[in-house]
Amino acid sequence: MHKHLRNAAITLGGTLLSSIAIAAPEQQAAAFMDIYSSHCLKYLHDFDGLRKHLSTTPQLPAEKAAMFLQGAKGNAWVVPSQHGQFVLVVHQDKNMCALYAKTVPADATKALFEKAMSKPPAPFASERKRNTADKGPDGVKSTVAYEWSNGQSPRKPLFALTVTTSKSSVAQGVATAAIGH
Repeated sequence: MHKHLRNAAITLGGTLLSSIAIAAPEQQAAAFMDIYSSHCLKYLHDFDGLRKHLSTTPQLPAEKAAMFLQGAKGNAWVVPSQHGQFVLVVHQDKNMCALYAKTVPADATKALFEKAMSKPPAPFASERKRNTADKGPDGVKSTVAYEWSNGQSPRKPLFALTVTTSKSSVAQGVATAAIGH
């Protein structure tokens, strides 16, 4: 299962995303998905390996990381990109990685996420577990989630994305990757 997840991350980061024609407004969405696939997906089975990979990247101070960890134990890093402000969070007690984007175009990000998560590489099958949109006073918040399974393991990868069009939100995009049961 771990080998298949690593191969999926390589496929998503190396061929799928690089083959998408990118217009200027979509560069943030593409950067977001590239960081997500090269960190959260690639290391989904090995968060210690991800922490080691990030060992030379400065961590957020505990007081700033707390906002992203939301009470959980873990670490947070700013991931440098010319296309936006991104924070990567790896939980210590859960098998979960999250990527936050200060600003990201909701529709473009959701389209890239759905394209990547709805068609996993073999031997995985994908099932959409959630697709909601809620209109609020300052924008629309949309969440989509997919679960991958291969019929061989009870532990299934779960991928979720929440995006908002709100200009006042702390993060306009949050993507998570976790191993569920």
